Amino acid sequence: MAMKNAMIKGDTPFFYTQKAKDSEQKLKKKVHLMKRKIKKSAYDIKEKLRRKSKISRTGNYVSIIMGVLLLIMSWSSQIEWLIWLSSISIFSNVFLLTIQKNNLFS
Repeated sequence: MAMKNAMIKGDTPFFYTQKAKDSEQKLKKKVHLMKRKIKKSAYDIKEKLRRKSKISRTGNYVSIIMGVLLLIMSWSSQIEWLIWLSSISIFSNVFLLTIQKNNLFS
């Protein structure tokens, strides 16, 4: 009878408290591992930015060539919006190349 009264009043048996403690320890371990993973990935990103590897400019040159070809084709077919689009593309890629060569933003 005393055992039933103790359980009614809110006493938890040893098994449940131990299980709760084990779950808490597992959760703390998982949180710690996630923090380590986040710190490692942030460190990796910082290292990549710190290295300042050379930026490949071939994409800009290819885009300029495609823009010139598009400009020639749109000029011959008299499509005005395509002429503006290709000229803006050419100018933006030339601007990006000059920024990258002169390193204005670094």
